[in-house]
Amino acid sequence: METPLIGVIDLFLVPVYCFLLLFIFRIIKKRYPTDILVQKYYIKGFIVKLLGGIFFALLVYYYYGVGDTMSYFRDSIRLRELLSEGKISFYQILTYDYEYFHDKFDLLGSVTESGFVVTKISFLLSYLSFSRFLIVTILASAVFYVGMFRLFRTFVAIVPTHPRFIAWIVLYFPSIAIYGSGIFKEPIAISALGWLIYYLHKSFIQKKFSFFYIIYLVAAILIIFIVKPYIIIALLIPFLILIILSLVEKVKSPLFKTLTLPILVVLIVALYSIFSGSISNILGGFAVDKLGENIKELQKSYGSMNEEDAGSNFDIGNIEPNLSSLISKLPAGFVATLYRPFIWETRKIIMFFSALESLFILIFTLYVLKRTGPIFFIRQIFSERFVAFFIFYSIIFAGIVGVSTMNFGTLARYRIPVIPFYLMGLLLIMNNHKSNDVKIKALVTK
Repeated sequence: METPLIGVIDLFLVPVYCFLLLFIFRIIKKRYPTDILVQKYYIKGFIVKLLGGIFFALLVYYYYGVGDTMSYFRDSIRLRELLSEGKISFYQILTYDYEYFHDKFDLLGSVTESGFVVTKISFLLSYLSFSRFLIVTILASAVFYVGMFRLFRTFVAIVPTHPRFIAWIVLYFPSIAIYGSGIFKEPIAISALGWLIYYLHKSFIQKKFSFFYIIYLVAAILIIFIVKPYIIIALLIPFLILIILSLVEKVKSPLFKTLTLPILVVLIVALYSIFSGSISNILGGFAVDKLGENIKELQKSYGSMNEEDAGSNFDIGNIEPNLSSLISKLPAGFVATLYRPFIWETRKIIMFFSALESLFILIFTLYVLKRTGPIFFIRQIFSERFVAFFIFYSIIFAGIVGVSTMNFGTLARYRIPVIPFYLMGLLLIMNNHKSNDVKIKALVTK
């Protein structure tokens, strides 16, 4: 009989580990007495992260009964058993691919190579946790929180006037706190994304080059590419736009600044057409033709579900495995990722909370659009470097995830790497509009 993942011993261990981790994080906080962000938000954000991780583990265990996070943990315990029996070595666990363990030892829970990365992390953390599911979840949440705080720091460096709002959209946002914690791919991805954005900003915007920064950047890119490669795909063009607009900002000609981005888009499309074959080979399963085929298979899979399991499914129409078909569905995917499920589409209580988040995002979008006006709103997207980066990344990421994920429950998890970026883009547009108003008033009063 299998040992329960959560038991009476966790009633003792969970408070002890939480206390120890809080003690460690308070020591870290004391090392930065003059850092306002650390003093005001570091511990609060960490507590939210801990609670989110514990809540998600309990939700999966007691409400769903099954889940990837439990499968990863069970596989990590199986690896420990194989190691203690002398059937495998520590070196093999860290260096061999998932196929080896799947074929030889019938390891099934990790499913993919990216899932096996989560299993390896769970395996390492199990030595610090008495091999308890909740404790591994807590430790993983603590490790991944560091990257999230880096992302928070970077956003505040870009818009220093709104640290509280940024804390809410990065550290306290409910779905990010819950799905961005614990033994899962999403916490690894969004934490590595935080490190990546932090050191990209340091290196290319603040121009503080360092050999170690390059190492951190490469490590973050490799981790994201292994776990969630489409994040890197979604970042490539927006980052290129960010760099070019940073250079263009030094040019005084308004006409040249206005024409730069449209010319850039045409150039990128032309380059893609020329090198599409090589790009497809690099992207593998995420190439346009293969992505379209994968989406069609997903549509068939979701369509074959029974009525109860399919209660959270949605449909954005038929997609063919070609670029034009995929692009035509990106707006529907964008809407599904950020604004759905709508309140009337909810079928379960868990989905209702996701719908409330989507409603907030939609209302905030409409508020910023009304406050700034559509002309200023659109002009900012095509002229201001950080707005362009945030919004174009959001469009690409949300579009891809929306068309390839046809279940609201899964989508609530998959969308967390885009929520802070999209809301930051909106905040920056509104902040720039306020600054523009101040400048206009100053000119009028002269």
